[in-house]
Amino acid sequence: MSSAKTDILFTLGEAEQGTRDWPDYLQYGFEPSDEPALIKLLGDKALHGAAGDSLEVWVPLHAWRTLGQLRSEQAVLPLIDLFEELGDDDWALHELPTVMGMIGQVAIEALGHYINQHRHDEFARATAMAGLSEIARQHPRLRSKVLAHYRHFIQHADNSEPTINGLLVSYLLDIDAKELITEVRDLFNRQCVDITCAGDIEDVEMALGLRLERSTPKPVFIEDFDASGPAHDTTPREKPDTDDVVELVDYYLEHHGSDAGILGASELDGYFAAIACAPQMILPSLWMPSLWGGEEHSPEWENSEDFQEFSELIMSFYNYVIGDMNEGSYAAMYMVSEIKQHSYTLVDDWCSGFLRGVNLWAALSPMDTLVLEAALEPVRLFATESGFGELAELNDDEIEQRQQAIEPAVRKLFLHFLKQRQPPGQALLRGEPKAGRNDPCPCGSGKKYKKCCLH
Repeated sequence: MSSAKTDILFTLGEAEQGTRDWPDYLQYGFEPSDEPALIKLLGDKALHGAAGDSLEVWVPLHAWRTLGQLRSEQAVLPLIDLFEELGDDDWALHELPTVMGMIGQVAIEALGHYINQHRHDEFARATAMAGLSEIARQHPRLRSKVLAHYRHFIQHADNSEPTINGLLVSYLLDIDAKELITEVRDLFNRQCVDITCAGDIEDVEMALGLRLERSTPKPVFIEDFDASGPAHDTTPREKPDTDDVVELVDYYLEHHGSDAGILGASELDGYFAAIACAPQMILPSLWMPSLWGGEEHSPEWENSEDFQEFSELIMSFYNYVIGDMNEGSYAAMYMVSEIKQHSYTLVDDWCSGFLRGVNLWAALSPMDTLVLEAALEPVRLFATESGFGELAELNDDEIEQRQQAIEPAVRKLFLHFLKQRQPPGQALLRGEPKAGRNDPCPCGSGKKYKKCCLH
């Protein structure tokens, strides 16, 4: 072991994320004889579990970067073993495929074998797909070998795995794989592709330059399912005599909305949470019509006063969700139902709203798509027909565990895209403690904050 050299990695500390301009680790004298010592660091659980502010937590990252620069054949299988183990590590998700690309040809067969092994987590398999894509990108002469493995995967794709099939399509787009368009069309014809990953077949053909425009309407990505519960009560109710933002928003959405749009505050809260997490700012000019289900469903207001009040309420609601997300204090506005003196948390509406908000996002890179898909896994469970089928097999405790996974997944998604949303060099500013929705406004007007400076 070359402990003196690997000790250097314990002093380097935090790395820069989102760049391929890595330091030259070979300047420290690393050579092929050091590969066993570096590989040992990859699997050191103590390092992976080190405190987030310690230098040790960065050592495995520096080790895999070094192995990539050494183009280490020995490291291929140990690195692949990390795909599942580090499935929640954004750094690993982004960098391990890059390392595979650096190693090149010797990694192709192992990665090609891995993507077809259904026993592995689908996001670990997607990381292997990303590794193949990186090899094709970094070594164009190896493109045909990579495409052969992608072709084999498509031909034997499991129709019950739409997410992994959709992610594969996104990686094909990443390397402009026009050569496989026949196989991709067949995959879509089998209706086993999650179109939230890379769009439908017309989106794919346009991305590959094989068509100029769509010949059918763009698909709506949120599933439109018919839950065989009671129909929406269309009996008009009187406007509540209150200044509570949630009650008033509920009233206006119910009074002016339709089944095509958002019908309650919980769903709206999920909708704004997705908008807060988006990589790019989504303007009200886009999210306001979508809130109703499109321009054609936007209400005809009975008077300008109602329109003005609703506009103020909706912006207050939006600003609070955005603010709470930025401050790390966001709590999802789930509904609660009382049945036989037992309280049940209902997350379905919130999850439906979140998926609706994600529909407004711009196209993502394959790696960012993978992050999004991981975050949506617990959300889709409560907002899609396939998810409802899975929930039917679970007991109350298991359902509660799935519900509790939603907020951490959304928080992780928000933090993943935080740097993209903030202009370079601009830190997230934290001012004085903010006033509560019903607290007196700090300006001294005597009005409640939500009726004054909150706007």
